[in-house]
Amino acid sequence: MSNIPIKDILFIRKYPRFLEKTSHLKMQLQSILSSKGATTHYAGHDITFLFLGYGKKQRIPHPSIVEKLNSGKITDIVDIGGAGALDPTLKRGDLILSTEDIPFDTLQPLKVRRRKEIQSIVQTLASKKHRRFFEGNILTSSKIIVSKKERIALYNLTQCSIVQMEHCWFLQALQNVVEPQSFSNLYITHIEIVADVVQQRDTFLNIFLELLHGINYCILLNQNYIGKVKSDFLKLWLKSEKN
Repeated sequence: MSNIPIKDILFIRKYPRFLEKTSHLKMQLQSILSSKGATTHYAGHDITFLFLGYGKKQRIPHPSIVEKLNSGKITDIVDIGGAGALDPTLKRGDLILSTEDIPFDTLQPLKVRRRKEIQSIVQTLASKKHRRFFEGNILTSSKIIVSKKERIALYNLTQCSIVQMEHCWFLQALQNVVEPQSFSNLYITHIEIVADVVQQRDTFLNIFLELLHGINYCILLNQNYIGKVKSDFLKLWLKSEKN
């Protein structure tokens, strides 16, 4: 069956300042604080940025967003964030496109639809940014994974390249408020940027330094490291749609 055309998009992270030169701070705050998120019109689409929560404490989207999901007005959910490597060969800054998302509690992949063309878009994006690109399974855990021993054990257990803390929990929460057929029609795109890597040794200093790298990537300099990737991805993706 052919892909449903892209309509509106729900982006489950905070608003990236690079999409707008003037009121980006206001939009960022709306995306973080409001259940309606922050919506901008870009390349013929309404894109709503909604900060989803932390771990299993997930925000329920505003009824207006749920209605757009149920009606098919929103066709795509996109998630781009920073995460911790489980695969010891990964380097900071690598881009990982999810092939399957696996929640830690069941270790059973979520069944979702994905757009086939996204692979070439992310590969082009990585090339433009001189980053390495991989496809792989992504683990969602409510626990912060820090030690080398834990990371490698999880990698061997799950064969997941990288671990983050929100994606599966958000989709599971969304299933509880969206009609089943509408949820199954959605296209999911999930990309993670390696923010912290498997350290060479399990010393306090090495663990602490990798935690600092993760905080720097995901919080302190989020807009420079992750926000720019969000904006550039949208520009490439929605530009390719017109070609």
